[in-house]
Amino acid sequence: IIYRQKLADRTLFYLVSGLVLVFITLAIPIQLDGNWVTLIWAAEAALLFWIGRSKNAPIYEKLSYVLMGLAFISVADDWSRLYDRYYPEDPSTWLRPFFNINLLSSLLVTAAYGFINWANMKWKPIRISNSRRELIKLLIPALLLVTLFFSFYLEIANYWSQLFQDSALSLTAETGYQYQNNYDLLRFKSVWLINYSILFFTILSFANIKRLRSRTLGYINLAVNLILVAGFLNDLYTLGELRDSYMDQDLQAFYEIGIGNILIRYISYGFLTALLYAIYQYIKRQDLILQNLKVAFDILLYGCIIWVASAELIHWMELAQSTQSYKLGLSILWGSYSLFLVALGIWKKKQHLRFGAIGLFSFTLIKLFFYDIIHLDTIAKTIVFLSLGVLLLIISFLYNKYKHIIK
Repeated sequence: IIYRQKLADRTLFYLVSGLVLVFITLAIPIQLDGNWVTLIWAAEAALLFWIGRSKNAPIYEKLSYVLMGLAFISVADDWSRLYDRYYPEDPSTWLRPFFNINLLSSLLVTAAYGFINWANMKWKPIRISNSRRELIKLLIPALLLVTLFFSFYLEIANYWSQLFQDSALSLTAETGYQYQNNYDLLRFKSVWLINYSILFFTILSFANIKRLRSRTLGYINLAVNLILVAGFLNDLYTLGELRDSYMDQDLQAFYEIGIGNILIRYISYGFLTALLYAIYQYIKRQDLILQNLKVAFDILLYGCIIWVASAELIHWMELAQSTQSYKLGLSILWGSYSLFLVALGIWKKKQHLRFGAIGLFSFTLIKLFFYDIIHLDTIAKTIVFLSLGVLLLIISFLYNKYKHIIK
């Protein structure tokens, strides 16, 4: 009536319309439950933002920000209520992996944020400060990415948690246990969550490098990638536990413990390789990453190589039931890797690699004299001393032969 009869100016019309939308927003959680609240709030936010931008109505756009926040809080509340709520004695609480209303709801909210992000790029805001424009430009993609990431993250976590709950057994007293679970399932859960995280941010890295070309996203993405590398290296211990479970076979009578416990580590290495390549591509793009981080990347790359190589050596020596995994084998490996880094540092004229090699060899010698000697027998001591002595002689030869390059 106000609009058709022109009873007031445009500002009052938008104010009254805004009040209507506020009352509708309040009515939604009163009349509806669960996912419906989240979906309608997200759709309302997308509609208001589109009207505000395309029709140049700032009041609608401002209301949409409130709805975006409410939709995100609501979807987070749905996640907390609907996941990790499985009880084997109540089959109705079992959640079908990836084909359930929770994931569909999360993806629809993600789609709403995606539409808002598209509208934000299509119609530029007017009469707005640069700081606020940059905040909006950062906030909307952040909501989109966080919602999309956790939509699948929580599905994966819930899938393995449900399998773990279903693995519970009540055993007889003769076994010495009252209850037993297959804890390998929790280890697989940890491994696949880190693998999924690596895959997600690797894809995001290439999307930003090839299409988006956002410098802010580049720095955030690079920081998260480094955190994921650290998380993966720490998760190698979990891969070792899966190997130990495969070797022990203590629960073979109750659970199937197969070669998957071994193969999963090589699948994970593939994810790590892709992530390191994505980081390398970021380092090359001076339009996205302004700082020269080539030295830092070398340290990261060759540090990851020796870390993974050490874990792999321990893995195979444990499979061979060797008692020298952490002593003889590691010392020779680290000494050989130090020689490799020295040769590479001389060839590529990279001083930091040579310094890193000297530091690693020094640490190896300290380990040799204060740890290895105590636990090794005479033959093993002879092997490791001769091996490291020969490696030191070769390194010394390289430094003398190519001193003109080093200078």
